Amino acid sequence: MSGAGLKALRAGDPARVGPYRLLARLGAGGMGQVYLGRSRGRRLVAVKIIHPHFADNASFRRRFAKEVAAARRIGGFYTAQVVDADADADQPWLVTEYIAGPTLQDAVDENGPLPEVSVAALGAGLAEGLRAVHEQNVIHRDLKPGNVLLAHDGPRIIDFGIARALDSTSQSLTLVGTPGYMSPEQYLGGEIGPPSDVFCLAGVLTFAATGRHPFGEGPPDALGYRVRHEQPDLTRVPAALLGMIAAGLEKDPDDRPPTGDFLDRCSALAVDEGMTLPDRFTTMIATRVAETEVFAGKADTGERPPRDRRPPRQQAKQPPPGGAKQRPPQDKQQGKQQGQQQGPPRPPQGPPQRTPQGQPPGQPKPPAKQNGGSVAGVIGVLAVVLLIIFAAKHDDSGTPSNVSGNSTPSSSWSPSSRWTPSPSDTEYTPTPTPDPTWEAFDEITVNDCLDAYEDPYDASEWSEDMPNAVACGRSDAYVQVTGIRSSASACSSEALDGESWWSSPTNDGERIYLCLRRQFREGECFLGKNGSAKGKVAITGHGLMTSWSCNKNTVPRGFNYILQFTGYYESTCPDGSLRWDDFREGVLCARVV
Repeated sequence: MSGAGLKALRAGDPARVGPYRLLARLGAGGMGQVYLGRSRGRRLVAVKIIHPHFADNASFRRRFAKEVAAARRIGGFYTAQVVDADADADQPWLVTEYIAGPTLQDAVDENGPLPEVSVAALGAGLAEGLRAVHEQNVIHRDLKPGNVLLAHDGPRIIDFGIARALDSTSQSLTLVGTPGYMSPEQYLGGEIGPPSDVFCLAGVLTFAATGRHPFGEGPPDALGYRVRHEQPDLTRVPAALLGMIAAGLEKDPDDRPPTGDFLDRCSALAVDEGMTLPDRFTTMIATRVAETEVFAGKADTGERPPRDRRPPRQQAKQPPPGGAKQRPPQDKQQGKQQGQQQGPPRPPQGPPQRTPQGQPPGQPKPPAKQNGGSVAGVIGVLAVVLLIIFAAKHDDSGTPSNVSGNSTPSSSWSPSSRWTPSPSDTEYTPTPTPDPTWEAFDEITVNDCLDAYEDPYDASEWSEDMPNAVACGRSDAYVQVTGIRSSASACSSEALDGESWWSSPTNDGERIYLCLRRQFREGECFLGKNGSAKGKVAITGHGLMTSWSCNKNTVPRGFNYILQFTGYYESTCPDGSLRWDDFREGVLCARVV
């Protein structure tokens, strides 16, 4: 496994996990923290330490051990081999071979979609990898762009089969997977087989070819509705692949082609070109290889790996005037009445914006063949290695600084991300050590789910002191991160759609603003108030972002009702429910408790 660029270990990170020495951070995911490690036999590996909230579940541990045992039997050229695991450790861990390369998600976010021949080669590799997985009676269940690594010799599938272990911590299979890349049968709790992975494969190839998710962006419930009832957006999918990808995204699993058909079609289109990638992609891969060599080399000499320096953001993050938290104008709106006439429709919101980082310096156009790497790419990578080593030699500080998780689009390395030159010499100026709360904000990435909601008694406060990412299928995953911005207004929050934001403390002159969307589950309760018309019940931005026990008989000041969520629908609510129109892309349904 790999993912985002390598980051230095933090003071609180373990030095070893089992017999494996840890060298650097690779990133964080829904199941745990991932590290670059080294075995006693000197092989580089990826070590995933499972989150404590999974470790406390005995059923999860049993399922985890079973799925790891199955995954260790899987071979093939296009899967990352599972080499070790311990389901009985205080925090269970999993070790796979290390693949020095970015995720498909990161690579496409940073460099744009792939050309047809590259998508075909990618599809052939992924189809062959899935076939190897299915031959061992293992279903991936969570194939997505973030679980595909791009290496110099082709793609690799990671985390296959492990998602099934999450079944033991949730009530249904519909909660296991990534919204927008789960098959219809996963949402419906039906039988999950190889056709489910084929659906995900077609979605991944759509993203690779277009740079867009097949069912768009949005909250999990909206994505689930689109997957089950609407057609994917296949605009800009190459004509030679369109029929196969469209068939893979059929709603009925019996109508989807097997992985062998994908392999045959994609192999024919790739015409023995190998994993041909544009130069910007191969340079990104080579940079990861160079970073790995630096971290591994410093460990060999007994020196500390280079301390990570956070690169300057493209947009400077400034705190609000006076340092006070400010709500966007939408949060000041009054609650909507039942059946109240709404204003003009809002323009559709685009996907959460990711801020691209600096690209390597301009380079001559390479030859058409990319597998061997262009001269310009090699020069760029050599420059990266020299600059990393130079920064490492000038690092005499102690505790490593903050790093980000692997869901954040990774950037090409730049000198400014390693040190700040002083006027008189080349010594860098250490940045202030951020406090733990700011670091917690910096760990959060787009699409993470958080176990926090707005304080029912104070709209300016949250139920937790700092954000903490949890699996989106958990009952306490109250909000999902839809964007990370430099100001509250940049979140474009629609308060009456259950959207808000949460800001970090100031660190080195900047704040992090998490754009959030409330996740509702059937039977969960939140707060409402009296409407302007007698007998009407209104919803407010604050009330939608709260969570309140359905069994209580009191409400905080400012509220009058406990509302129990009964569904989010396109038009019609269940019997006995109140409805609020123009909620997101449909209607919000709830009953008064």
